[in-house]
Amino acid sequence: MSSINDKASDQVSGQSNQRQAVWMALSDLFIDNEIGYESIAERVAHLSIPEIQHVLFYEVAPVCMSNLLVLSPENSKGFTEDDIFPTVEQHLQKMKTDRLYRQKVRLKAKFYKVFLKQDWLKIMEEIRHLQSKTS
Repeated sequence: MSSINDKASDQVSGQSNQRQAVWMALSDLFIDNEIGYESIAERVAHLSIPEIQHVLFYEVAPVCMSNLLVLSPENSKGFTEDDIFPTVEQHLQKMKTDRLYRQKVRLKAKFYKVFLKQDWLKIMEEIRHLQSKTS
């Protein structure tokens, strides 16, 4: 017989796995290769657009953007779970505990929103298309 704590733990684990899947999908924006907007949208469309936008600009971009800002990116084939999960989790932990780091991320998010504007608009269009099919 499972306890309430086990059920709560399973729910948190499920939410964590879903969030990690969203991180992986959005990390595809940061590789020096053709971007599969439809594929990304399919993997994140279960969330609201504001939530996806938050995850992109405040969780994934701070970790992955440097890959796009160098002449010869280290990662042109895609990020692995080993690349993304611990790095984003570490970033989020620092966001919780370091006020100056949070301010820095908020400022950088403004840059990310400008730099990734066209990509974000294309993903949003695909998400809206998918969500309109299911409503």
